[in-house]
Amino acid sequence: MPKPTSHVRRHLRASKPIAALLDEIERRERLLSAIRGYLPAEMARHCCQASLLAGELTLFVDSPVWVERFRFLCCERIASLKAAGIEVERCRVRVLPHTARAVPRPPPSRPRAESAGDGPDSRGADDSDLTLALARLARTLNRTSF
Repeated sequence: MPKPTSHVRRHLRASKPIAALLDEIERRERLLSAIRGYLPAEMARHCCQASLLAGELTLFVDSPVWVERFRFLCCERIASLKAAGIEVERCRVRVLPHTARAVPRPPPSRPRAESAGDGPDSRGADDSDLTLALARLARTLNRTSF
């Protein structure tokens, strides 16, 4: 008979410091969800994280381009957030470092060298990221000697 299994979260919650961190993560996710509800759809996509500490709401955006738009909008929306039960006195907007973003952005597309023929260097229009990664690996392995 197989051993009964349990979710890893149950084991993590057994530790008080980790349980406190999990609770904080859940609280911030609820706050972010509530904040996104008060933002226009286009802006909500760029709001990555939110934190509320001692009446100061800190919004983290994914690009410096959005900082000023969020700052302007926050001034307008503080009253509606207070009406919703979120105790906000002031708002800050920060750019989230690239390594801490929740959703990774796709790498910028590079121009491809067009080659004629059906050899291993020819690429079709339906290349996937895996195909490109394997091609880079093959080129790297061709340059190195064993």
